[in-house]
Amino acid sequence: MPRINGDHGTYRTVMDMVDGNKVFGYFLLGQNPAVGSAHGRLQRLGMANLDWLVVRDLTMIESATFWKDAPEIETGEIVTEQCRTEVFFFPAASHVEKAGTFTQTQRMLQWRDQAVEPSGDQRSELWFFHQLGVRLKERLADSTDERDRPILDLAWDYETEGDEPSPSDVLRHINGIDLRTGRTVDGYLDLKADGSTACGCWIYSGVYAGETNQARRRTPRFEMGPYDAEWGWTWPLNRRVLYNRASADPDGRPWSEQKKLVWWDEEAGEWTGNDTPDFERNKPPHYRPPEGASGPEALGGSDAFIMMRDGKAWLFAPAGLADGPLPTHYEPHESPMRNLLYGQQGNPVRKVYGRPDNPSNPAPPEAHSAVFPYVFTAARLTEHHTAGAMSRQLPYLAELQPELFVEVSPELAAERGLRHLDWAHVITSRTAVEARVVVTDRMAPLRLDGRIIHQVWMPYHWGSTGLTKGDVVNDLIGVVCDPNVFIQESKVLTCDVRPGRRPRGPALLDYVAHYRRRAGITTETGTRIATAGGHTLRAHTEPEPPEEPT
Repeated sequence: MPRINGDHGTYRTVMDMVDGNKVFGYFLLGQNPAVGSAHGRLQRLGMANLDWLVVRDLTMIESATFWKDAPEIETGEIVTEQCRTEVFFFPAASHVEKAGTFTQTQRMLQWRDQAVEPSGDQRSELWFFHQLGVRLKERLADSTDERDRPILDLAWDYETEGDEPSPSDVLRHINGIDLRTGRTVDGYLDLKADGSTACGCWIYSGVYAGETNQARRRTPRFEMGPYDAEWGWTWPLNRRVLYNRASADPDGRPWSEQKKLVWWDEEAGEWTGNDTPDFERNKPPHYRPPEGASGPEALGGSDAFIMMRDGKAWLFAPAGLADGPLPTHYEPHESPMRNLLYGQQGNPVRKVYGRPDNPSNPAPPEAHSAVFPYVFTAARLTEHHTAGAMSRQLPYLAELQPELFVEVSPELAAERGLRHLDWAHVITSRTAVEARVVVTDRMAPLRLDGRIIHQVWMPYHWGSTGLTKGDVVNDLIGVVCDPNVFIQESKVLTCDVRPGRRPRGPALLDYVAHYRRRAGITTETGTRIATAGGHTLRAHTEPEPPEEPT
C-alpha cells in the first residue's frame, strides 16, 4: 500500500485545490464545507477548480450549488459559465431509511433498524461505496498494472438485500471472520497473523461474537448488572470503562464496594467483575516482571494503564504531541491581547498558512491589531444542526430561528451605534457578513490588563439555500491548524463590527481590501509564530503563492 506522508489534512487539500494540478476530484459525504468549514470562500474557490465533485446529501446543499449561487458569483470571483467543475449529486438516505449503527463518545455501538424505505433515487452510503467498489473492480478487471492489485484483490463479496448490501454482513466482516470456518471471531484476541482470519477493524472485533449482532442488544436495565453491559456493545470487547484495573487496589480488591468494576478472584486465578477486565485476565496483582522483560510481560500486576509503555497514568505526554508535554496558556492566533503569562504569544508550533487568500488579522506583538479590536467566536443553536442543511429545510425549525443574528453587549452597541434588531455587519481580513443585531447582557465585556475587551458571538448555520437564508459566518474565519492532527485552531479570532448592511458585489472586495491596508496585512502577517526571546523568523508562508488579490 502507498505510504502517506506530510500534511494531507482537509485544509491543506483545499489549498491544493485552489493552486491547481494536485487535486482533480473530491467526494463530499454528508459534509457541507461551503458553509460548515473555516474560510468558506477558500472552500468554494477550491471546489470551483476541480474536474469533478461528488456530493451525497439529503438536500441540494451549498457545496452542490456553489457554481451558481455562491457569494463569489456576486463578487465575480466565480463565473458560472466558466466554472470547470462538474458536480454529481447523489440523493442520500437518512438514518431512519437504512439500518446500521450509531457510535457515540462512550464508544458504544447501538444498532438501529430501518424504519421506512427511502424514496426515489435515495440510497445509503453502503450502496454507494459497494457500487463504487464493484464498478472499479469491473473496470480494472483486465489490468496488469501492479498498482491496481489492492483493488483487484479486495474482498468485496457482501451479502445483499435487494440491491442494498446487507449492513449486518458488513458488520460481521468488520468484526472479523475465521476463514477456516466462515464464522465470526469472538474478539481481537482470536485474530491471527497467519492469514486464517480477516478483520475490518480490530477495535470492533467482538461486536458480532457468536454470530450475534451484539450492538442490537436491548436488555432492560432491571435485568442487567450495574454497568448495562447488555445494552448495545462498547469497543473494545464490550468494556464499559477503560483501564478498569485502576478501580481495584494493588492487591486486586475494589477501592469502593459501591463502585466496583473488576477484582481479582484468587480461587479462579483471574480478573472478574461487573465489566470486561481491561487487563490480562490471568495476570495476578502481585506479578512482578522479570529482568529484561518487554511488551505486556514488562507490566506488573498493578500497572493498570496497559496502553502506556510503563503501565502508569501520565499527567503529561513526553512523546507523540508536537506541543507537549504539559498544557499551558497561549493566546489564540488572532487576539487583541498580549499574552500576560509570558513572552510566547501563541502556540509556537501551530500551522499557519500565510498566503494572499488566507490572510491573518494582526495580533500583538504585531502592529495595528486595533483595526480588529473585538473578540469573535461562533457556535450552534438548539434549533439548527451544524451547517444547517437538515434544519433550514424544515418549516418549524426555520420559523423558530428565522434569521442570522449577531449578539453584542449593551456597551458595545453604544460604542458602535448598534440598535437591537437593526442590521450590522462583522468584518475580518477575510470578508464581511451581515446579520440582525441582538443586544444582550449575555455578552458581558471583559476587563483584562486594565482594558475593556468586547466579545461578539454568531451562530453559523446559515447559507444560500433553504427556507431561511443568510450570510456564511465561517467565511469570517481563517485557516490556522493545531500541530498534531491539523484541526481548526481558529475558533476564536478578532473582528470589527459596524452598523448597517455590508457592501455587495465587487464593492465587498474593495471594502475588505481597505481594512487589510489599514491593518498593514501581508502574507507574512501572523507567520512570526515564535515571539519570545527576540526571535524574528517568519514561518509557514506558502512557497510561490498565487498572485496577490487587488
